[in-house]
Amino acid sequence: MIGEEIYSFTELPSTNRYAIENLSRLPSGTIVWALKQTAGYGRFNRPWHSDDGGLWFSIVFKPRLLKDTGYYTKLISVGIAELLCELDCDAMIKWPNDVYVKGKKIAGILTESVIEGERLLGVVTGVGLNVKNTIPPELSKIAISLKEVTSKDYDVSFILKRLLNKLENLRRKYLQVRMKKYFTRKWKKYLMHREGDKIRLSLPNGEKITGTIEKINSEYLLLKTDNKTIKIMAGEIL
Repeated sequence: MIGEEIYSFTELPSTNRYAIENLSRLPSGTIVWALKQTAGYGRFNRPWHSDDGGLWFSIVFKPRLLKDTGYYTKLISVGIAELLCELDCDAMIKWPNDVYVKGKKIAGILTESVIEGERLLGVVTGVGLNVKNTIPPELSKIAISLKEVTSKDYDVSFILKRLLNKLENLRRKYLQVRMKKYFTRKWKKYLMHREGDKIRLSLPNGEKITGTIEKINSEYLLLKTDNKTIKIMAGEIL
């Protein structure tokens, strides 16, 4: 059950790092929550500004059957988008792992696998949600907080509780192999970019390509360029 155990800290370097380092003693569903992170990070090891007033936490999963790690990212992103919509924010998911409001990033999700040999020991999904934290001036054009959007001073613990309840409901309904196609449909409804849209995309190696989205499914994105169709497993839409 998500949130049955919560480890809360005033400050941590990184909730994901703590969860990974202590994975063996943390039951599945455990939350590691810090009021502040001093070395928070996102995809491609980018630093994530994690000051007081934001919601920074990680969830530990120890899957027995569903081992597609990207599925956990999607589950969390849908939960965040649904909650934000309930709080009068028109939230959308930017493939593959960010949540946007008014064209600016309000939340990011980072899923990391812990593997020993060929065995998946666990999946740790980190969440960063801007609640009432101050957005640094250099990020103000690309990031936004819940307080900026709603003009409401939500308590971070209230948002965490609401979000965990929503995630647990989604987990019970969709975190099973036979429900994957139904959940993918639900996830796609929240996507900022749809099949048929022309996009510019940055690949993990730094290469930038432009093309039309031919297909999006739970594992990859098919991008049609001038002369070929490319299967994109990871990248960032610019």
